[in-house]
Amino acid sequence: MAKRQCEEALAKLFEFIDGELSDIELLRIGEHLKDCAPCEAEHQINEKIRMLVSQTHGEKAPHQLRERVLSTIQAARAELQSEGGSTPR
Repeated sequence: MAKRQCEEALAKLFEFIDGELSDIELLRIGEHLKDCAPCEAEHQINEKIRMLVSQTHGEKAPHQLRERVLSTIQAARAELQSEGGSTPR
């Protein structure tokens, strides 16, 4: 996949998930996600995050928990990259 296409898809991922893009952009990014496993994996992660956040009803996680979660995500991405897997970003 062309890096530029991945960057565009990832930059507009939340708008894609929320259906806030034009029909043409929705189609283009949707097609990219079908063809690009790393971007689709990021899409699935963000879908799950959105679902979990929507279930909190506006509650905020403590700062330390937020930092632990972000560290865990970064470590998982680094591990995938070191194993030769392709990850977005």
